[in-house]
Amino acid sequence: MKNLSKQPMKIPPEPEIWPSLTIVLPVRNEEIVLKKKLENLEFLEYPFDKIQLIVIDSNSSDSTLEVLEEWDSSRKSKFTLSTIIMEEHLGKSAAINRILEENFESDAMVITDADALLAPNSLKRIGRWLSEEKIGAVCGSQQIIETKSTEHFLNEKSYRSFYHDLRIGESTQSSTPIFEGSLAAYRNCLLRGKQIDPTYNADDSQLAMLINRAGGRSIMDRELQFFESLPSSIKSAKMRRIRRASGLVHLFTRNRTNEFDSKFSTIFRNEAWAHLFMPFLVCFSVFSMICHIFYSTYLVIFEINFDNNHIFLLLIDSLFFLCLLLGNHIQLGRILRSFLTAQYTLLLANILMYLGKDFRYWNQDTESRISIIQDLE
Repeated sequence: MKNLSKQPMKIPPEPEIWPSLTIVLPVRNEEIVLKKKLENLEFLEYPFDKIQLIVIDSNSSDSTLEVLEEWDSSRKSKFTLSTIIMEEHLGKSAAINRILEENFESDAMVITDADALLAPNSLKRIGRWLSEEKIGAVCGSQQIIETKSTEHFLNEKSYRSFYHDLRIGESTQSSTPIFEGSLAAYRNCLLRGKQIDPTYNADDSQLAMLINRAGGRSIMDRELQFFESLPSSIKSAKMRRIRRASGLVHLFTRNRTNEFDSKFSTIFRNEAWAHLFMPFLVCFSVFSMICHIFYSTYLVIFEINFDNNHIFLLLIDSLFFLCLLLGNHIQLGRILRSFLTAQYTLLLANILMYLGKDFRYWNQDTESRISIIQDLE
């Protein structure tokens, strides 16, 4: 998939008539970043008569709605703004279901998060992709806002790059089942009358699956960029990854491949295997390596001879752990760390799913929301 991701994806030219877009902004307690987000939306390059903005608030307890009202009274943008206020906090997936009930007359729905800032040409790239009838959904790729190349930043960048290559490689062949919910667009005619499962947290990928069932392609575009700050700590980053992984584990346990074309079915099966089974095999492999090293140490201490195959396996074990130790200095080690981090996260997500852990509700990472404003300034 990494090799396939290097193949250029031919984006359609600018259409004579741009598709109409409904921008959906789900918010809950976003007073820190909301003004910056709304200002970002104001300066996106797109015909203003083709845009409408809907802000859906999931029972915010801070000044989110006051910030929205103040911006609306002073803004210079000409697109229409509507607000939907939910009486309860039921999670983002429930908010998306509420939006799907609206049955928009626009050509596409663009969902974006409050803490993600979009590149100026984002809407135009979405409009160009959706001018091709076969494209039913397109999502963007994350760019991390970071002023310093800290170890936390380098590890997260490697982690994200690893999976971006997979998503883009899948997109060049058919579709990707895994979407980036911070910026994603969906063709409305393929979603009309449909709902997603609100009991787990993978609304973006669920919508992509609905698009595929309706016969459209769901792709990731490397040049469709959005900008986010890292979680403020390693612990926060880990929590976000587990929450995301949990949603995907649910996605692959609750969907089957018999409703899709052969290419996408193959991609889906591979992804399901990678998310549901491979983490346990990788865990077993690492545990076996550690046991093998201890066993080899025992043989050396008691001067027991072992054959060439045993020596070869011990060499593999040693190289594996050496790469992990040198992960800060060599690219292979960093990639290996990213892969193992992903597998460990998926292992936890699988276990937590079986234990009935619910990740639909979470506390906002306030420090990363503050940092996105500071980094931009």
